[in-house]
Amino acid sequence: MSEMVNSISLFSSSKKSSSIIPSSTTKKSKKTPHNTTEKVCKLMSRPCIQDVHDKVVEITNTIYVLPKTANKGKPGNFLEELTGIPTSSECLDCTDGEVKVFPLKKLKNGEFVPKETIAVTMINKDTLKNDSFLESRCFKKMTQILYIPYYRDGDNITYMTPTIINLNDKSSEKLKKQLHEDYEEIRNFIIQNNTLDGSSKLGKYLQNRTKGAGKGAPKTRAFYLRPTFMKDFVKM
Repeated sequence: MSEMVNSISLFSSSKKSSSIIPSSTTKKSKKTPHNTTEKVCKLMSRPCIQDVHDKVVEITNTIYVLPKTANKGKPGNFLEELTGIPTSSECLDCTDGEVKVFPLKKLKNGEFVPKETIAVTMINKDTLKNDSFLESRCFKKMTQILYIPYYRDGDNITYMTPTIINLNDKSSEKLKKQLHEDYEEIRNFIIQNNTLDGSSKLGKYLQNRTKGAGKGAPKTRAFYLRPTFMKDFVKM
């Protein structure tokens, strides 16, 4: 997930939200961050994917006051606070997978659609050349993900129905195959050309493109999931 903002801004946002959240909902959200439901989670400092999913279900469609700032990752940071996901340099957010929070936009017909791509992981070009899909950090990050869409209306945000996708489940065989093909197409491009320049259009669901601060900063690249992926597999 995105880099954490300082705890002061998060707690101040949480206090603001309590003024518009029903007291019963507020009590629940205060109790849930560090509770777990499985023994294995109780032994770890971070929750399991299913635990986070269940907590998000409890707060789905609750309105939180979270003023917009330059930090685009603030809704993800705030959700980490609500669900007890600690800040760390670990590869995965939870004991058994990743959590991806992404924004929606509302069309004129009332339909919600993804507003942007989802960042998966940074690309190391040497590693990409050497690692097949199943050996890659990219696959490790995507093996099991809890996808949580949210909608912003001014200073208010609402987390919506969460979806867990495990690529090792039988129901995900076709998706896993397509992501495998996307990854290998990108990998073959860099092997053949020794660069990823001009490869951003490759991949049906998984793409690579530049990522960075811009304005003269060194260009880096990362894997992203396209909006088409969310439309096809994630509940809105």
